[in-house]
Amino acid sequence: MLTIAGAAISTQSAKSADITVTTNADSGTGSLREALTNAQSGDRIVFDFPANTTITLGSSLPSITSDLSFTTLNAGVTVIIDRGGFAALDLAGGTINPTGLTVDNAVDDPDIIASASSVVVGNGTVTGDMTILGALSPGANANAGTIGTFDVVGDLDLSNGQLQVDLNASNGSTSEDRVTVSGDATVTGATLAFRFSGDQFQTGQQFLILDAGTALSTTFSNQTDAFAIPNRPFLELIADTSGAFTADQLGFTVQDNGVSFATVVDGCNQLSAVAILEDLRGTGHTGVDALVNSSGDTMSSAANALSGSIYPSLIGAEITHIQNNLESIRDRVMLQRYEGVAPPAIMSWARAYGVSAQVKEDHCKTLGYYQEFGGMELGLAVSNQQGLSSHCFAHLGGGKVETSGADQHADIESYRGGGSVEYVGETLYLLAAGGAGVQSYDVSRSLAVIEGSTSAQSSFDGTSQFGYFESGTVFSWHAINWIPYLGLHGTRVELDPIAEAGDVDFSLSNAGGSGDALRGVLGLGLQQSGNMGLGPATTRIRFGWLHEYLDPNEIFVSSVASPAVTSLLTDSGVNAGRDWGFMRVQLDLFQFLGGQTSLAYQGQANSRSSFNALAAGIQWIR
Repeated sequence: MLTIAGAAISTQSAKSADITVTTNADSGTGSLREALTNAQSGDRIVFDFPANTTITLGSSLPSITSDLSFTTLNAGVTVIIDRGGFAALDLAGGTINPTGLTVDNAVDDPDIIASASSVVVGNGTVTGDMTILGALSPGANANAGTIGTFDVVGDLDLSNGQLQVDLNASNGSTSEDRVTVSGDATVTGATLAFRFSGDQFQTGQQFLILDAGTALSTTFSNQTDAFAIPNRPFLELIADTSGAFTADQLGFTVQDNGVSFATVVDGCNQLSAVAILEDLRGTGHTGVDALVNSSGDTMSSAANALSGSIYPSLIGAEITHIQNNLESIRDRVMLQRYEGVAPPAIMSWARAYGVSAQVKEDHCKTLGYYQEFGGMELGLAVSNQQGLSSHCFAHLGGGKVETSGADQHADIESYRGGGSVEYVGETLYLLAAGGAGVQSYDVSRSLAVIEGSTSAQSSFDGTSQFGYFESGTVFSWHAINWIPYLGLHGTRVELDPIAEAGDVDFSLSNAGGSGDALRGVLGLGLQQSGNMGLGPATTRIRFGWLHEYLDPNEIFVSSVASPAVTSLLTDSGVNAGRDWGFMRVQLDLFQFLGGQTSLAYQGQANSRSSFNALAAGIQWIR
């Protein structure tokens, strides 16, 4: 193993050896000819002369067929290779760095010829006329992102070859590969290949890639093409014809390619938002100009920030909140029995509740939201011995809705009240409930992702109306009451007109909006009562299926503050789905403060959304 390791180390050393030229003789020990003959791929030929020296050839030098580079050991020393009329130095293959070479000949013909299978690299100067049929890649190596200047003191013929150009834009500045030629530069039939690094390309940047000293009389075959810049879908690189460069220079500039912003987004609300941004394209708007220079991800984030999807989503969130508040009332008053209490029985209750709900991004890429809410539920019920009971109730609460994927936030207060009537017969029961409420909203949308923009705020009110009807039956089996039932929720939520303040360009205004829901319930309840050490207790469990019959999301149409914008912004609320599974649990437990404690859980979920609520309180009966 040691032998193998040693061999490996030896091989590695051989691949990167320095071969020193110490004599200006045409051949023999220490000569350039010997160095070229013995050189292996990856070697470097080092000229070690104390003063300027000329190596006069007696015959053509061996071809270079593998990776090789040249350097001079002593700074300021020039080593001239006098061809003496023999063949040009032949770069027949491999990646070769000829910078540092000076090749001379009395006849005006190529001093160095690189074949079509070679790659010429370098960040320095080559003295002599060059013909490159392969690729020329300025820089210390041919790796992408390696910037350098390849300087030819003489003529350069790159006909039918390729110029590989690295461009960089990062850290607030730009840099580029460049070829400078003191004589004529010929590029007939040659191609350009650009490689980009950095993430700060922007319109108006200019790059000088070829500078000929006397004449640049031909053009690259693809010089007039527009070159795409990776991860910058709205930019392209084109030959600069602005007059910023001379006739013997070739420069390129970055410009807006005119590709629609809509090509990088696919969400319904995003498509509407980028139409607003398109209206400001080319107007000198700082934020939109920056978006032209941005990535597709940044454009998508800007579209989400501009979208006012939080407004219609507030309606959907409110509808689900109201529906579950009604379900809570239903669980509190339904099929109550007040043993030992002479009719009419009067029940009052108070309980605190907390809500956590989440809706995911939908199929149209509309952003989801997270909701937190807390409040109080208050109620009073009266029942008689004929199976009739009536109830009144109120919900007082406050909370927030936050958009997922954009900095949009709403603080909400809601106040609702209503009543219900229940009839319990021998074979079925009926429950009807209804009410109304008011809401107040304070909404903030951050627009910071759009350069130069700030935020927009609005405060407005809303109203709600709701109703619920349920019919079911009760039968007993194994000391458990089984309660199959059908229910129907009807809810309407309206938001007043909205006028945002704040950002001068992207604040929104609209006429408000409304949403309706009609949700059917198919459920099964289980109820059992018994005595605990601290008094009677009742457990109620319900589960089933909930279906929405109407359009599951709402649409708002808004105008944008900027007078330069002619498009309207259309925002849909997130689609939370049409069907949910649900479970409700209520436990009436021990006596406390003259009443009976109550704990309750409500949950419903589907693949897109979830809703969870907990409540705790006391009911009093007399």
